[in-house]
Amino acid sequence: MLDGWRRFVARQKVMKKTHCYLVDTSGIIPGAAVSDLQFNIISEDPFIVHGLKIIPLPVWHGTGYRSLGFRFGNVCYISDVSEIPQETYSLLEDCELLILDALRPDRSSATHFGLPRALEEVWKIKPTRTLFTGMMHLMDHEKINKALLQLKETEDLDVQLSHDGMRVPVRLCSLSQS
Repeated sequence: MLDGWRRFVARQKVMKKTHCYLVDTSGIIPGAAVSDLQFNIISEDPFIVHGLKIIPLPVWHGTGYRSLGFRFGNVCYISDVSEIPQETYSLLEDCELLILDALRPDRSSATHFGLPRALEEVWKIKPTRTLFTGMMHLMDHEKINKALLQLKETEDLDVQLSHDGMRVPVRLCSLSQS
């Protein structure tokens, strides 16, 4: 129990250092639009939400900063990723829908996959379908999606850029239905 508390305090200190305005809202100018958050520090162990098993997917978001993607059913969601550790790949097996970080069209940054690296990961993971997310303004959505569509024909890769408001039907089973 004490070790869990120490990890919570350590993570809370990191959040206070990197996102001080979210942790301590006392210094915010009245009327400023700042999120009001409740922090729930979770472990990397699977957990249940409304009967649905959620499996955390540990990844790196820059050097020394661990981030979590999540798997629920056959859907895997990984944003804020610069490296996928070897031990996480086994958690990605049989992924039907992969939603993956792809910030820039040309290269990766220190904390995010760029399109070339994201495509390399799609080749490794081999999901049925992939949607890239978290793109910056330099991504020419129409042009890049047209190029990605060709991968379906030539490489049998179903990959495209997502967009705001996009709806993707998925079938999820609660533990009581499986």
